Amino acid sequence: MNLYLVPNDPLKTVLFSADGATRYRITTRRKYIFGPPLSRIYRPVGTSSVPSKDDKLVAEIEWKRWSHPVVRSDAFDGTMHEIELREFLYKLGKKFSTTRYFLGSDDKEYCWKDTKGTGHILSSRVAKREVARFNYDVALDGTLAGQKKWFIQVQPSELSLDMIILTFVIMEKRRREREAHPERRGFGDENPFESGFDGGVGA
Repeated sequence: MNLYLVPNDPLKTVLFSADGATRYRITTRRKYIFGPPLSRIYRPVGTSSVPSKDDKLVAEIEWKRWSHPVVRSDAFDGTMHEIELREFLYKLGKKFSTTRYFLGSDDKEYCWKDTKGTGHILSSRVAKREVARFNYDVALDGTLAGQKKWFIQVQPSELSLDMIILTFVIMEKRRREREAHPERRGFGDENPFESGFDGGVGA
């Protein structure tokens, strides 16, 4: 399955499948003027891109400015949890590595790795099997056929699609910030002061 980002902004986008159906909607707003940005990932009950009160809230990511960002979601095991990003997407090995690991909804360990020239690739840690990757290519079929778009290419797996999208949003947001501010690459994703958003205020 290919999920196309329109527009190509992981914090404010709609993810479409090739048939034009809306699969996810991602918004980012500040609850109040000086508050931290809050990203919300929704899974629509239908296929329309028009927001509905019945849409499923998959997760919230609060990009706290003075402490560590947190995730609130029931994608982990069906129960709502709040967890710091540094505990959810954790680092193993090299101090300044951008690779991050997480325990999936199927109780298996997965890894997002930043690959030069192709973006992020998600794979299972033990089986070493690719689960998803961020790509840029011409859509071959569907409503976007012939157009070059950024998309998440997802392979069949036991990992829930909600978990794939949640972790992708976090990883891609951080990757773009590293590219925009190369002077901060040694600062570390696990440190506080991770806001990186200059957007509107709203509910």
